[in-house]
Amino acid sequence: MAHINTEVSLRVLYTIEDFESPIRPVFLNPEYLLNLRSFWRSKGLKKRLSSGLMMASLALELCTNVHLYGFWPFDQHPLLQQPLNNHYYDNVPSKKNVHAMPAEFDHLLRLHEQGVLKIHLEECRPSSR
Repeated sequence: MAHINTEVSLRVLYTIEDFESPIRPVFLNPEYLLNLRSFWRSKGLKKRLSSGLMMASLALELCTNVHLYGFWPFDQHPLLQQPLNNHYYDNVPSKKNVHAMPAEFDHLLRLHEQGVLKIHLEECRPSSR
């Protein structure tokens, strides 16, 4: 699984280095990703994990408080009833057979109900500082 993105990841790294960018990429250990996949498979998630679930899982391991925004696996906004894109950066529809988005959300929702993390469905508004 890890080798799938190795070439493109290295290309990004080399481009960052070539442009002497201050950005410092972070790569997850392939063994960590295999263990993460195994963990979620044991919870019933058989399809490929979304990057969102991977990052939420990592945040739960590293952070005391985890707040999730934008985790809504359906085509309509839960409050505004407006159409939603799969990603914030494109209009490409999600491929229903790649990830188990509603099932992932169900697991995250259970963690929310248990107080392990907080899911926010309301509109993101700038701080009023």
